[in-house]
Amino acid sequence: MNSSANFSHIYVESEIRSDPRTEGILARFPDSHVILVQRGSDVFNRPRQSFSAQKKSRSLILARKHGTLFYHGAPVCHSFHASRFFYTTTAVGCLFDCEYCWLKGIYASASLMIFINQEDYFRELEELLKDGSLFLSLSYETDLFAVEELTGHIHAWASFAREHPDLVLEIRTKSSRTDLFRCFENCPNVIVAYTLSPQSVITAFEHHTPSLSKRIQAVRKALAEGCTVRLCLDPLIKVNGWRKEYEALTDTLDQEIDLSRIKDVSIGSYRQSEPYQRRMRKRFPYSAVIQYPYETEDGYCVYSDHREIDQWMRGLLERYMEKEKIFSLEDCE
Repeated sequence: MNSSANFSHIYVESEIRSDPRTEGILARFPDSHVILVQRGSDVFNRPRQSFSAQKKSRSLILARKHGTLFYHGAPVCHSFHASRFFYTTTAVGCLFDCEYCWLKGIYASASLMIFINQEDYFRELEELLKDGSLFLSLSYETDLFAVEELTGHIHAWASFAREHPDLVLEIRTKSSRTDLFRCFENCPNVIVAYTLSPQSVITAFEHHTPSLSKRIQAVRKALAEGCTVRLCLDPLIKVNGWRKEYEALTDTLDQEIDLSRIKDVSIGSYRQSEPYQRRMRKRFPYSAVIQYPYETEDGYCVYSDHREIDQWMRGLLERYMEKEKIFSLEDCE
C-alpha cells in the first residue's frame, strides 16, 4: 500500500463494525480514531469540505454499498467494441493525486471510502451475466492496486473472473507494484490496464504516482508473469512540446516493451464533463490542466482539435503495432 496512507480518523458504519473484514482493516491502524456512523456516504458527501486540505490528512471510511452496484459505461469511455459495457465502484477515492482526475469534479472529499460487501456485488453480477457476456471496468474511482492490502478486492475479483469466463474484467492502474500478478494465473479474461504518460505529464500533473520507467518495469513484469495487459495513453495532455513528448513516449514503449504481446492500446485526449470541469475550476484555480480554455462539445470539455490529436496519436502507434489493436475515442461514438 502507498506509504502515505495514514488515516487520522476512520469512520465505520455501525452495521459492519463487527464484520471480520472491518476488524482486519482496523487492526492495521491501531492509532487511528475510530468513529461509528450510520452511513459512510453521509460523511463522504457532507458539505463544505476542502479536497486540498483533506489530501494532507486523509480519512478512511468503511461502508456497505447500497443501491446501484453496476453502471452502464459512459460514451466517453472505451468499450473496446463490447456490446455490454459496465463499470462498478468497490472503493471511492485515490491515494494518488492526479490534477485532472474526474473524482475532483464529482466529490468534494479526498477521503478513501471502501465498500466491504463483495458478496452483494458478485450476486448481482451473476444475474447480469445470465443475459450474456459483458465487459466490466473495476477501477474508475480508485486505484485498486494501491490499496489491495486494505481491500483484498483484486484477489476476490480475480477468483470470481476465473470462475466466470464470460466476464471480461479490466483493472486500471498507475501503480508500479508487481507482487499481485500471481493472482491472475489462469485468468486471461482479467486485463491489467496501465495508464502511461510522458514523464513531463507525470511530474506536472500525476502527483505521488510512480515514474514512467517504474510503470514500464511493471508492464514488463506483468507480461513475463503471463498477464493480459492493456496500455492506456489516456488522457493525452497538451504540455509544452507535447508532440515531441508523446513521440518520445511511443519510441520508449517500442524499445522497452514487446508490443506484440500487448492486448491493445487505448488513446484519448483530455475530456471532462462540463459540470465536473466547472467545479474543478472553482476548487483548483491554479491548475494549468484544469484552467486550460477547453471547448464544450456535447456536454464535455475537450481540446478544440481533440479528434486531430487522437488521430495523430493513432498514427504514431501504428508505426509499432497493428491498427486493430489501437482504440481511440472515435470507436466510442
